[in-house]
Amino acid sequence: MSDDHHIPTAKHGLNPEPGERLARPFERFASLSSSGGIVLLLMTAIAMIWANNDYDSYKEIFNDTEIRITVADNPHDTHGGHDDHAEHGDDHGGDDAHHDAHAGEDPEEHTEEHADNPVEEAAQDVEQAVEDLSFTDTAHNEGHVDEKGDKHAWHELPNEPYWWQGHSIAHWINDLLMAIFFLVVGLEIKREILVGELASPKRAALPIFGALGGMIGPALIFVAFNAGKETIGGWGIPMATDIAFAVGILAMLGSRIPNSLKVFLTSLAIVDDLGALIVIAVFYTENLALEYLGYAGIVIGILAFMNLLRVRWITLYLVLGLPLWYFVYMSGVHATIAGVLLALTIPAHARVNAINFVFSTRKALDVFENAHDDPEFDVKQSSVRRASVNAIIKNARQVLPPLHRIEYVLHPWAAFVIIPIFALANAGIEIHGGIGENLSDPAAIGIILGLFVGKPLGIILLCWFACVIKVASLPRGVSWRHILGAGMLGGIGFTMAIFIANLAYANSQSHLEHAKLAILVASALSAIGGAIVLLSCKSAPEPEPETLGPLVDDDDDD
Repeated sequence: MSDDHHIPTAKHGLNPEPGERLARPFERFASLSSSGGIVLLLMTAIAMIWANNDYDSYKEIFNDTEIRITVADNPHDTHGGHDDHAEHGDDHGGDDAHHDAHAGEDPEEHTEEHADNPVEEAAQDVEQAVEDLSFTDTAHNEGHVDEKGDKHAWHELPNEPYWWQGHSIAHWINDLLMAIFFLVVGLEIKREILVGELASPKRAALPIFGALGGMIGPALIFVAFNAGKETIGGWGIPMATDIAFAVGILAMLGSRIPNSLKVFLTSLAIVDDLGALIVIAVFYTENLALEYLGYAGIVIGILAFMNLLRVRWITLYLVLGLPLWYFVYMSGVHATIAGVLLALTIPAHARVNAINFVFSTRKALDVFENAHDDPEFDVKQSSVRRASVNAIIKNARQVLPPLHRIEYVLHPWAAFVIIPIFALANAGIEIHGGIGENLSDPAAIGIILGLFVGKPLGIILLCWFACVIKVASLPRGVSWRHILGAGMLGGIGFTMAIFIANLAYANSQSHLEHAKLAILVASALSAIGGAIVLLSCKSAPEPEPETLGPLVDDDDDD
């Protein structure tokens, strides 16, 4: 997402500082529409190479290493009524002997002895520290517990913890970190519905029909190859489109691709994401816990009431998002849905309108300009100019809705941190046997044909149907070959497809590996095929706005 529209900022024309020179290549790369897809592709390649060269270390880091969050009593608290020494007195043989050896010593004599020999005391302290470190490592690796109550060692909790959550790193990534990604997806969906391409029913009809075809077609093909088999649960895998890859490839093709086609594919992918979210929430949810679902409903009610009251304090929404995530997670619904639910409650209305913003900001600029005769006078030396700048900042926050502010901040994190980490943790597939053997699995066949054939076929058929019944029309400068190429790019189902595969085949490692490999193969075929089709399209530049005559609102047409 890029909202700068190449508008110069205050530092435009200035000589770059050393830190800016270092950061400039990264900023230029991040500004590319294709950069997110490139990073995603790179992390996928790293995961595949890593898993097939040293799968044990890959599995140990992402699947075997547990991170636990625990709320419990302090195990070092000797005043809490828990006498660990009394409970485990029989296990202290070596430690008791150590204490008995010094039982007859006079503490004062012991202190004087060490006071007279500071070097010896320091040496003993270092030796004891080394022993403690060694014991800690042993306790951690072998599961032993330091019964001496040493603060540097691992300890068992004296009682059951009040609350704890312990999961592998991959599980935390897929359930917690990806909730932030789904928050961004939810914000994009809400923005498009309110003020974007999906806000106008006539403009939204074509991508909506295309997205429906792009979900129904792949699902039917998958079911055809997996009906009656244990792999049938993966029918939702080929339904999703990876917007980062698809839009990134469009950007790589350059100006020969009409902007209206980019808008169409982006809108289609957003509707596709919405459909995938509904599928996850409805069909990949088991054992609903109604109590926690009720708690989640209460939090959503509070968030909606805050929206109704026009509360625009973003931090409060994000803080309430934490208990919402936990309650959704405990309810049995996939926890990432909490990100979408939170997004739907984020205010999308500005506090001030454009007229007030222009008036107040211009006044602040006038005060800033007239605060001193010297235009080069440093801002930090003028309290009036500092107050003017703060007023402009406040105006900017009030004219930009919280929804857009959160999306603007989180989108780079989602594109360059969360999704690449997700790819690294999930794309590491250890290939056993030949490629043909792995892809002969019914689930793999259904996924490949669903994404590579079902996606473009479903998209182009329902788009054609929408045009036939005259509820939609092709955008200016877009041909049916363009729609076919965009439909093939829709077959790139990387992120969301792998995400659904983790849910569908959580209890079958072999089917999961076959499904992930099939997703990678189908996405590669779709990317190459879509690019070839679009490159074969004739370059037809869109007419300039001034040659189109007076602008009219399509929604007012009969």
